[in-house]
Parts: sequence; structure tokens; C-alpha cells
Amino acid sequence: MEWLESMHRIRALKLELARMDPRRGMPIAPPAGAPEEAIAGVERRLGMALPPSYRELLSRHDGWPQLFAGASLLGVRALARGSYMDVGRMVLEHCEGEEVRGAGERDGVPATMRGRHGARSALVPFGIDAAAETVFAWDPEARAPDGELEIILWTNDVGLRLSGFPELLDMVKDMLAAELDDRRKRAAAQIEPAALARGAVASRSRVRAVAVPLTPAPRPFLRSALTG
Repeated sequence: MEWLESMHRIRALKLELARMDPRRGMPIAPPAGAPEEAIAGVERRLGMALPPSYRELLSRHDGWPQLFAGASLLGVRALARGSYMDVGRMVLEHCEGEEVRGAGERDGVPATMRGRHGARSALVPFGIDAAAETVFAWDPEARAPDGELEIILWTNDVGLRLSGFPELLDMVKDMLAAELDDRRKRAAAQIEPAALARGAVASRSRVRAVAVPLTPAPRPFLRSALTG
């Protein structure tokens, strides 16, 4: 299961980034898996089969906190309850409205028209952040032969279509690896000038140490009444 290896790698990268910058906070450990009957209940509630990879994830971990850009993967309770899903759909519908209106202004396309997969209300959100700025959603109309569903990732007013959950994890993993590499390079660039400065200070200290006389200079002989 390559996607499971990606999840482990993502957690390892987040741990390393947290060690380099404690202000990020340590990554939150994912909860234990959900029972099979709860996962089946989500599928009944959604009226569709979950993608095999996400179904397996729920059996191992009932959701995943702060996977990407503060957005968490929803567990069975949130998926079945639908409260986050409603918020996610509202965000996606709003984004779609802005996108279609912009296209209409540019190309004369009526705002009521949609593309093949343009009906965002049919999308099924499964991940969202606290500010509802980043949303992950499945497209039930785009299911692959292996059962995986295409994903719409919407973050910072930018939408991206992915082939499925494994590709989403690969993208997150690559972005974290790039961030870690960049931080390491910046840290090395800061260490090198500091090391040179310490070396220069040490050299000057050695020069001063050699210049200090080993014996005190003789004091001048003072005449007194006794010596004449």
C-alpha cells in the first residue's frame, strides 16, 4: 500500500520540520481506526462506496489531523454527521460561482452553465480546515476502475484536480520534503557565516595572546633620601 507509506513519510517529515522550528508545534497523532460497522454506516449515509484507499485509512486511523494547510481528513463521525460536509459544499459552490461568473465576463458564458464535472454540489468533501479555506472533495462522477475517486483540492482560491487519494498524499509529501530541504539550506547558510566569524575572533585572540609579554617590564629606579 503505497499510500500508507506516504502517510508515514508525511508524519516523519512533519516531525523533522517541528524539530527545526518548534513554533510549528508537534504533529498530532492520528486516532485509532474506526470499526467496520461505522465505516459501512458512512457509505450508507453518503449513498456511495468509499474509495478503497480511504476506507482502509479509516480502518487504521479514524481521520487524520492537519494533513495539509491546516486541513484535516474527516473521520466516520464527521462524514456521517455531515456538518463539515455542508460547510465544504458551501465553500465549493461559492468558489464555483465566482469561477463561472469570471468565465462569463471573459467569454460570454452564461452563469448557469456547468462543465462536465462542474456541479460542485455533487462533490463530497472529506477534508477541511478550521477557516474553511482549504477543502478536499471526492467527485463521485469520476470513479476509476480500481474504485478510487478523483479529488478536487481547493485552497487559497486555487482549484486542482487529482486522480485520487494516493496522488493527494504524494503531493503533500513532496511539498513537505521541498520545505524541509529549503529550511536545511537556509540553516546551513546561516551557520557558515557564524562559523567564519567565530574563526576570525579566535585568530585575533591567539594573536593578542602572543603579543602579551611573558615577563613584566622592570620598574624605573627611584632615588630616595637613603640612596642619595
